[in-house]
Amino acid sequence: MSEILSYFETNWHAMTVNDWIGTILTVIIFLLMLGLYIWVLRPKNKEKIESHRNMLFDEDGERNSESKNG
Repeated sequence: MSEILSYFETNWHAMTVNDWIGTILTVIIFLLMLGLYIWVLRPKNKEKIESHRNMLFDEDGERNSESKNG
């Protein structure tokens, strides 16, 4: 068992600036994704999110600003 645990050990003092930046960015992105998943999958937000369900398939209609401006 100690062989497996030694595989996951990290030498924190040997980490360079790039290692720290990558580690911090990875943790921040993970937390943002986790928060986004919780927000999207919350039943309270279901109607708000599903109102945008067919946004890509809607006709341009009123959102097309070129036809209004000439």
